[in-house]
Amino acid sequence: MSKKQSVNKAKNREKQKSQEACNKQVEEKGELSPLVFQIDNFNHSEFLQRQGEKKLLQGEPKGIALFELAAQFDSQNPIMFYEQGVALFEYGREVKVKKYLLLANKSFKEATRLDPNYFVAWQAWGKSLSLLGNLFNEHHFYLSAKTKYEKALIVKESVKNDLLSDFYWQYASVMEKIGDHSKEIFDLNIALEAYSVVLAYSEEMPIKFWQDFGNLCLKLASQVNDINLYMKAINCFRNGINRSTSNSESWHYLGIALSQLYEITFDEDHFCQANECFTNAAKLHPQNTPIWKDWAKLLSHSGKRLNDAKRLHSCIEKCHKAYSCNRKDVDTLIIWSEALSHLGLITERLDLIFEGTNKAVEAEDRFTLSPEIYYAFGMNLFALGKYHSDIDYYYQAIEKFQEGLSMCRTSHKLWFHLAYTYAVVAEIESDFSLYERSCKFYQKALYLNPQSSYYYEYGCILLKLAEANHDRTYLELALSNFEEAFNLQKNAVYLRPEWLYQYALALDLKGDVSDEEKFYVKALEILKRVLMLDPEFPDIHYKIALIYSHLGELIEEGQAHERAIAHYKIAYQKNEENDTLLLDWALTLINLAQITPQTEEREQLWKEAEYKFIQAAKLGNTEVSYHLACLYSLMMHYEKAIYHLERAEFFDALPPLDEVLEDEWLENLRQTEVFRSFINHLQA
Repeated sequence: MSKKQSVNKAKNREKQKSQEACNKQVEEKGELSPLVFQIDNFNHSEFLQRQGEKKLLQGEPKGIALFELAAQFDSQNPIMFYEQGVALFEYGREVKVKKYLLLANKSFKEATRLDPNYFVAWQAWGKSLSLLGNLFNEHHFYLSAKTKYEKALIVKESVKNDLLSDFYWQYASVMEKIGDHSKEIFDLNIALEAYSVVLAYSEEMPIKFWQDFGNLCLKLASQVNDINLYMKAINCFRNGINRSTSNSESWHYLGIALSQLYEITFDEDHFCQANECFTNAAKLHPQNTPIWKDWAKLLSHSGKRLNDAKRLHSCIEKCHKAYSCNRKDVDTLIIWSEALSHLGLITERLDLIFEGTNKAVEAEDRFTLSPEIYYAFGMNLFALGKYHSDIDYYYQAIEKFQEGLSMCRTSHKLWFHLAYTYAVVAEIESDFSLYERSCKFYQKALYLNPQSSYYYEYGCILLKLAEANHDRTYLELALSNFEEAFNLQKNAVYLRPEWLYQYALALDLKGDVSDEEKFYVKALEILKRVLMLDPEFPDIHYKIALIYSHLGELIEEGQAHERAIAHYKIAYQKNEENDTLLLDWALTLINLAQITPQTEEREQLWKEAEYKFIQAAKLGNTEVSYHLACLYSLMMHYEKAIYHLERAEFFDALPPLDEVLEDEWLENLRQTEVFRSFINHLQA
């Protein structure tokens, strides 16, 4: 062996010895042997970096000191700082300690300072900040994460597709968190766009992605009432199921999405699909309380809307299941309480209403009072008010809804039911000021949750006010709300005959106040659709007859009056005790007589009208007297006319004096002395 070889061999032994000494000191103290600094061609920073990573992987935080030493040897290496940040992030995520995640951020910051185009470092920094927001519920971390992701967006050129798909997924998650906090649709839309971009880079995404994407669509859909977003959410969850039919979460989420779509469309196909999804989810995870609870919500909503006792019984069964899985869930008791009360109402079983009240009491005893508990009490009291026809219960229900609102002013359900209960009380007491109060509460509910059923109920109250006050403003608002309800629920024209009916009433009134034929024609078209949907719809023929009468009176056309009479006959066959129907029928006969040129036919119509008036009077209608006076004036039977005017005065059924003096049907009578004496008597 040459002298040179001997020297090299000795140096190698010395280097190996120094490395072993360094390893030993690092293992024991996390310190660096001074000998290491004397070794030539030894990569101190890389060695320390790997040792630090090893320490953190083993759960020992002293690896952080080794990172600091490594940085002293290679302070201009962005890759080293990035790798340190990743190691610190993984360790901080494992132990859930803020300090280590903040140190990771510090390393990422240094990496991006040294290389501003370092895409994965910007992405990792954003991911670390997002985790801090998730772990410690501090919103500013999400805002900081957003800025880091936006920096990454600027330098994303030439980045591999698989990296970009993960990046956009992370960015979407952060924007969703920001949108949840800001309540801004704009932020959620950015998240939605980011989720969509993910698919441009990779179509094969895991189940979790489809669940996250679907839940965001669902969140946005509920805020903007967009059926397309509901459908997109449903497709996302179905994509998740296609990747694994044994994933209970995907079935559960799909059931929720279909349930929410059902609440908008009232399409029974959506109900059946949602029911099937919850069935599959419950089979896969039978101890999952939220599955049973969300299933119960679907059945409760449908059962209440359709007054379906079978579905309400099924809802109660699901509440039992949820309760057996988790007795500490207050929402289960609230759903249970409302379902029992409504079932008791439609089956006329007071015991079920009391059982529903007991569930609300249990919730009150076991949990902190909340708006939801007050809501449950309010619904129980409303049911008792309806069952007993007792206005005191309605007022007690109002108090409970108000107490709930004192705790949470953003509960649209409380505002809506407060409005609805006031409307019921207003009708009982014939107090239109209560209708006006009800309107204010409907406006609050609609502001918070503009759903179709809220628009419809608000429209009904506005229509009542328009009829009572002859107010065009109320009428226009009523029409606007009905149209908005139909706009939000497109299939209501097939599923909601009662909505069509009320809309037709509003159009009829619009025809009265505007003297425009088109509104009557449209109202008749709508009522004919109602007749097709439900031939037994209450008073449908009577209402069609009335509108034909109004149309005939406006255009002075005999055919419209004749069609009205045909519908009066059908309506009368269904209800021979309706005195108002007989009165309106008689008025139509008189209007037809007025445009009938043949004397004999006109007199026949008058006689028939007289007979209908007398029938109505026998049924107790006091308004008949004035109209009989008008008829006898036309027939020139002046003594009978005055007699019935006096009876109308006795029954307090005379219209205002100005109308009496201007009524064209009284023109003949006004020429007589006896009429002038009657008017003088009224003016005295």
